[in-house]
Amino acid sequence: ADPHEAVADEMGAAGRVVIERQPQSAEMVALLAPMFDAFLAEPATTETHDRVRQGVVLYMGSLARHIPPEDPRVAQVLGRLIDALSTPSEAVQRTIAKSLASLVAQPAVRPKGGEYLKPLLATLLSTRSYAARRGAAFGVAGVVKGVGIPSLKQHGVMAALQAAVEEKKRGEAEANAREGALHAFEALCETLGRLFEPYVISILPLLLTSVADGAGGVRHAAVAASQRIMAQLSAQGVKMVLPSLLRALEDDKWRTKHAAVELLGAMAYCAPKQLSNTLPQVVPALSEVLMHSHPRVKESANAALASVGAVIKNPEVALLVPTLLAAISEPATHTKPALDALAHCHFEHCVDPPSLALIVPVLHRGLRERGAQAKRKTAHITGNMCALLSERRDIVPYLPLLLPELQAVLLDPIPEVRTTGAKALGRLCAGLGEEHFPALLPWLESGLGRETSSVERAGAAQGLAEVLSALGDARVAEALPRLIGGCASPSAAAREGHTIVWVHLPNVLGSRFEPHLPAVLPVLLAGLADQEEAVREVSSKGIATVISTYLEVAATLLLPPLQAGLTDDNYRIRQSSVELLGDLMLRLTDRQPMEVLEVGAAQAADSPLVGIPVAQQHALLAALYVARNDASITVRQAAAFVWKGLVSNTPRALRIVLPRLTELLIAGLSSAEEEPQEAAARALGELVGKLGERVLPVLLPILQ
Repeated sequence: ADPHEAVADEMGAAGRVVIERQPQSAEMVALLAPMFDAFLAEPATTETHDRVRQGVVLYMGSLARHIPPEDPRVAQVLGRLIDALSTPSEAVQRTIAKSLASLVAQPAVRPKGGEYLKPLLATLLSTRSYAARRGAAFGVAGVVKGVGIPSLKQHGVMAALQAAVEEKKRGEAEANAREGALHAFEALCETLGRLFEPYVISILPLLLTSVADGAGGVRHAAVAASQRIMAQLSAQGVKMVLPSLLRALEDDKWRTKHAAVELLGAMAYCAPKQLSNTLPQVVPALSEVLMHSHPRVKESANAALASVGAVIKNPEVALLVPTLLAAISEPATHTKPALDALAHCHFEHCVDPPSLALIVPVLHRGLRERGAQAKRKTAHITGNMCALLSERRDIVPYLPLLLPELQAVLLDPIPEVRTTGAKALGRLCAGLGEEHFPALLPWLESGLGRETSSVERAGAAQGLAEVLSALGDARVAEALPRLIGGCASPSAAAREGHTIVWVHLPNVLGSRFEPHLPAVLPVLLAGLADQEEAVREVSSKGIATVISTYLEVAATLLLPPLQAGLTDDNYRIRQSSVELLGDLMLRLTDRQPMEVLEVGAAQAADSPLVGIPVAQQHALLAALYVARNDASITVRQAAAFVWKGLVSNTPRALRIVLPRLTELLIAGLSSAEEEPQEAAARALGELVGKLGERVLPVLLPILQ
């Protein structure tokens, strides 16, 4: 009788538990039954007395479980419970339904289940009282649970409910009957749980019709029933229901479309496991309906999406729901603000399926924006999604939507956009595994030889590097022979595309790529001599990447071939060799001039060039000096720049390397080719001009 409803409910529940768990049944029945009967015999005179009376009826229901089934008092209790169903309190009605289920389930009472269902159905479909209709709905559900699911057909329950909903007449009585039947569907689903699921597909058309009913009470009852049904659906139930709703969404009639939207919105109340499976289909479908011309359809789609936002558990995303919904409904004007909000959001909690369902349409639109900044921002967010999800597989259903757009970003003409897109693909592959991207690697590898555009080849190469890195060293080793073979393709475009991979793969793999250098460097060096300038250029970039990433290893492997390249017949190779040698040596010396040692002198242990023999250093400087006088001006300029960075005292350096320089000069002067002769002659003239009397006594005997 407490005036506070919550307190009264808790006290009532406690009393029922005490009665139900009392081990000495006979003594308790003998004590309490006369007390309850006497109280119920008194007329109710006050509101407080009414509340106590309701509680006593519930206590009688609990007490009846201890009364022998054949005792006539059981029938009396059942009658009182059914009468009490009209109490305008759903908590009381639900409790009565549970008591009815347990009492009717007793073998002696179960055969009489039909006798209790008939008056309940009559009340449900004919009374004008809302509370009585709700109570009768719970009563029907409780009795059906006690008697068993077959009673729905045996006693004509489903037939009566369907007939009431399908009644074409329009009037208050018919509307009340439709509303009552929908309340019964809701109560049956709540009480029976997934046992009621086989009937869902048959009542789905009734729900679609009812959510567009002209009577407001019927509409509200249909929505409530839909939400309850969706909350109880199993994975199999969702598979049965969802296709029908999506088909209804394609109907030309706006009322049917509107009804389907209402029920799709109710799917936000599915169990979490089913929610992650349904939302990837539901939200995109609702997003498309937002473009419908009819205002009620558009309004219901917005409301359905809002219902998805209402079940979001992530507090950070919950704050962004209005922004995300605005971006979905008006993408042209609200996508960028939504992307900014997501980019600046500090996620401290995992992203749940409803959050993801509202985020993905915004990302999908962002990847299709024209602006480079929006694409980069979106690709970055997309790549990080796996790390934010509590269950990474939640994003898998959205891959058919997002992956094509990320692939398009990978082919963007702006390098920074391609880089972000490639990293996003790599992160997704690392988070989900290759099994979810069966066609991605073949698409990337085929893109390396695409004849259409060098931009597309560059994007494919960068994407391939990131994806291979994400998939692991074994996948890299397996792909390496194909990539090396592609560098020797008859197609210049394919050679260029495959060579670009070596520009990115060392940066991405880091030390993991080092074991593959002996196999890859010869390919890059061969590329320096390719007849196509594009291939030569990317080969040079690839070697520069190797130098910057693996300096010490590169010094051992690259110095001899690059040194040999200084005397190549092709001036482009000579130029590339000079530039790469300079980059390598200047990195080794930390951009400081190198110490030129006398022949036979020992190098200091801490010298940056300790791994390069002194004789090799002399040969390198001698070749570089000759290159300063090359027939090609580009080679001369490159060599002069490198020489200036490496040598601080030119006369001293020339004096020390003179023996090796003399050998190169003689070889050049005696060459059959004009260019080496010209370079050697110029170098000799410059040498004599700089050192004069110090070199002539050495050079003349040799030249003679």
